[in-house]
Amino acid sequence: MKPAYGGKFIVRNPGSRLLAACLAPALAACMQTSRVEDATTTQKLATTKHAVAVMRLGTAAPNCLHIRILLGTRAGDGYRRGQVVTVTGLKSVTQSQVAEVELDPGEHHIIGFSCVAEQGQTFVNDPAGDGLFRTSYARFTLAPGEIVNVGYFHFNAHKTKSAFGGGVRPVVEITDWPLAEIERFKQLRPTVYAQMTTRLMVAGDPPTPDTVQKDCETWRKLKVDGKAQNVPKNCDVAQSANRT
Repeated sequence: MKPAYGGKFIVRNPGSRLLAACLAPALAACMQTSRVEDATTTQKLATTKHAVAVMRLGTAAPNCLHIRILLGTRAGDGYRRGQVVTVTGLKSVTQSQVAEVELDPGEHHIIGFSCVAEQGQTFVNDPAGDGLFRTSYARFTLAPGEIVNVGYFHFNAHKTKSAFGGGVRPVVEITDWPLAEIERFKQLRPTVYAQMTTRLMVAGDPPTPDTVQKDCETWRKLKVDGKAQNVPKNCDVAQSANRT
């Protein structure tokens, strides 16, 4: 499979959507890595009931010069778009590839990714219409007054082919920052670093245990009523775990 970055093309499929759009030079010139104010403190954040997420962004695509992600919050069965977070200078050996963003407390999701290269800008997302998106690639939660390192979000996407046409398969990995990045950020952003705690984001958006339990109860009732033949296997695993 080939990385889905770098060309000028449009690919659509029922899952993620990828499209390449505008030329990069003018866009790249006005882009800056997302930062909070130097005077930001956990005390001030607690007063305003805000929080800060700190994240390293990366991709396996070698031609990406800058990265942007789209954050969102849950809205029913989908996600509503929020702030855009940017990291510039992926080719730099001195510039930190860590972004900072001030947010409301609660659960936040990464619902879009874009790579800015010399050839243009490429987007990967899964729009559902009406300003909503279907897919969360990762999620994290913030409490008021926190400055949290939510980890290293490493994103790649591959073009795929099947008998039903082409598509895009996202690949997400969440890890701690590399040691060199931790030291670089400590030197460049000492105030933020000193107040920062670490709680890594989680890839995807798996259902909560309560949701799984409710769904399993529904499946069991449907089976008893003759409206379904089988209860999902994960329900049997969950039930066994509850008995131990």
